[in-house]
Amino acid sequence: MIKYLRKRFIFFNILVISSIAVVIGLFIFLGSPRNDMTPHRYITMLLVVIFMVYIGSLILSKVAIRPIQAAWQKQLDFTADASHELRTPITVIQTNLDLVMDNREETVESQMKWLKNIKAENQRMSKLVDDLLTLSRADTDQQMVEKEMFMLDEAILESFAPFEALANEKNIKLNVAINNQIAFFGDRKRIKQLIVVILDNALNYTDSGTVSVKLAQSEKEITITVSDTGHGMEAEHLNKIFDRFYRVSKTKKLNQDGSGLGLSIAKWIVQEHGGWIQATSTVGVGTSFVVHLPSK
Repeated sequence: MIKYLRKRFIFFNILVISSIAVVIGLFIFLGSPRNDMTPHRYITMLLVVIFMVYIGSLILSKVAIRPIQAAWQKQLDFTADASHELRTPITVIQTNLDLVMDNREETVESQMKWLKNIKAENQRMSKLVDDLLTLSRADTDQQMVEKEMFMLDEAILESFAPFEALANEKNIKLNVAINNQIAFFGDRKRIKQLIVVILDNALNYTDSGTVSVKLAQSEKEITITVSDTGHGMEAEHLNKIFDRFYRVSKTKKLNQDGSGLGLSIAKWIVQEHGGWIQATSTVGVGTSFVVHLPSK
């Protein structure tokens, strides 16, 4: 595909510029009273022009095709990673279905273990497909955000509430420090999704300790900080954790249900609101995510 585009680019340049050279040459050849432009000289000049155009087009094609090639490779990697991630739940579902079908005389209750496995993997696959669609539509500017004025502190508290039970189960203390009455113009649904992604990440990688959420506002920006006292990660991973399907090898074992798409979606949401997100982490100490959003 890339080679085809490159050949088309070179051919088009040669065709256009050579046509212009032919027209200009004909005007000179026919309109010169001294008739200095002989046919042999004219053909030689035309061949030199075509050769120069070819060399120039070859160089320009490399520059022009480079971003297309990078995007194409990124799409190929995305498709390969998505296929790999979908293969696991499909295999688990198929295996458990085979077990159920091999025991047709058993009751539904006796087969509940396999049926629960099927349900869990189906839910996991559904979430993965939703995330893939979100990122795919974002790449083609089809995934739009619907902005309106809403209270940011209320949206964060609503996103925070469902995690209290999980935190209690894992003996994790939740600390909340939120400035009240902070109005924000954005997509309420997507901002809540952003908070859920970061909180879920913090709780998954914290065995016990503390997860803190802070919301503050200054004249220039609004900051949302989610920090934990979890496993942490090496500095080499901090620039990669927002890449699609990227998972630190150590934490991948801790959260096998994760697809590695959550933080990519979080980054997209923040960027769609004109902000940016950063992460800091220390192994054995914890991780902090800071979301910077425009105040006005």
